[in-house]
Amino acid sequence: MPILRLSRRRAGRALYDAAAAKLDIEHTHPLGLILHGAIEADGVVQVAQVWESEEYQRCFEEEHLNPVLEEVGAPLDAEVATFELQHLVTP
Repeated sequence: MPILRLSRRRAGRALYDAAAAKLDIEHTHPLGLILHGAIEADGVVQVAQVWESEEYQRCFEEEHLNPVLEEVGAPLDAEVATFELQHLVTP
């Protein structure tokens, strides 16, 4: 079942950009990722993602995201809310 994952992490735009450059999800699309969007406001990066399943999201976080966050010096801890989507429309 698809999930919506919302996360807030105390990391500025520079750390987000450094991690994003290493992950390069625009060109190496993570398995199961449907949508990714991010903003930075007042030193907090907020990310909204839609995944095909929580398993795909967990695998990406453990195998790719966390090692990159450590490498660029971004905190691993984040406020996270995950919801099972009851309805999802993609164009």
